[in-house]
Amino acid sequence: MQIDTDVLIVGAGIAGATLALAMGRKGYNVTLIDRLKQFQNIPKGDFLQPVTIDILNGLGVLPDISPHCARVTKVNYGTIGGVKCFTGNYADLDMPVKYALNGEHRKIHEGIINAATALPNVHFYPGVNAEKLVYANGRVAGVEANSDEGTVTIACKVLVGSDGIKSKIREQLALKYNLYPYEEKKAKMFVFTLHTAITPEAEASFYFGQGVSCGAFPLPDNRVRVYLALRKDLWQKIKDEGIEALQTLLHSLYPSLKDEVAQIADFKQVQSVPAFYLHTPKWAVDGAVLLGDACHALSPALGQGMNLAIQGAMELAGTLEAALSTDDYSENTLRSYEKKRRKYVRLIQQNSTAHTFCWFMKNAAFVKMRNAAFRRMGNCPNLLKEQMLTTSGYSDKPPSLSHLLRFAGLMKP
Repeated sequence: MQIDTDVLIVGAGIAGATLALAMGRKGYNVTLIDRLKQFQNIPKGDFLQPVTIDILNGLGVLPDISPHCARVTKVNYGTIGGVKCFTGNYADLDMPVKYALNGEHRKIHEGIINAATALPNVHFYPGVNAEKLVYANGRVAGVEANSDEGTVTIACKVLVGSDGIKSKIREQLALKYNLYPYEEKKAKMFVFTLHTAITPEAEASFYFGQGVSCGAFPLPDNRVRVYLALRKDLWQKIKDEGIEALQTLLHSLYPSLKDEVAQIADFKQVQSVPAFYLHTPKWAVDGAVLLGDACHALSPALGQGMNLAIQGAMELAGTLEAALSTDDYSENTLRSYEKKRRKYVRLIQQNSTAHTFCWFMKNAAFVKMRNAAFRRMGNCPNLLKEQMLTTSGYSDKPPSLSHLLRFAGLMKP
């Protein structure tokens, strides 16, 4: 069997589905394949930042996704006991979308992929596994793939590897990368969904303890999604002591959820969240380019994974449109998207790594310094706005030196 297409996307996750939708709306023939016959129900929510909401609205899928999300207008940071140190308000920022959304990963993915596959020029083949790259005239020109129906050769003008952190396409392209699995080192991350008696406030909150932290995000239908991050030694201690130790820890971090925490009655309700850091020095070669987690991944500490995937897909769509219009699929052309995205991606990765460091801080002296820095942030409104513009997706500027000095307590607010 032979398939010919303009764009072949290997991997139909959030990034691949968004790119398929964007390229399909531009009128190109798109073939989307995924090794899975059915998508897994990933046990986590996703936090959509303002610029991502803007993109989804432009793609026409926001009305289908919004009902499955809760609006977030503020982000709180605090310390153990639910003590707030500072609050960032989206309404204070100079940007077109002044709120975020938190929703189910599955529902957001469904909304995007359903819109993409509804287009007549987008063809989706689940259960198709890309096994071998095909080359022609010195560049990537397609793949040989396997499915239950047999072998298929898919020829394309440009190939996009969007097949996740452990990307087979990246491996076959022999692109170097650095992968850091947090769980194998010293961290454990878990997620719980709790039901509340009333509608939760439109606020996301992060609370930091000593070697442990949690984040709470509202969901529709009177629910809260709680993320717990802690050091492996502390997790082992909790498992040894029993489920009551977990309830006590969560209550100490977030007292207002005391009644809801009692819903966690068994460790079987505890869902682990895989966490990786991935850096890839080069994202493209002649005829092929990487997208999403295949070229960059980060700790879930800032909830930025889906945002980077969707924003990157839209940037790549512009690059592919230029390549297809000029019939130029060279590495230089395809890496123009990388050059536009890399600065922001690295900035978010750095912020996320710093955030993760704050999560797992164990030394009492450092914990005291961290908490003091959080309190100072509340007295540095310009730095707070600067950081929120960055995480919102509207700025790729790192904090200024004067703001960092104020945050460190070396200058007056």
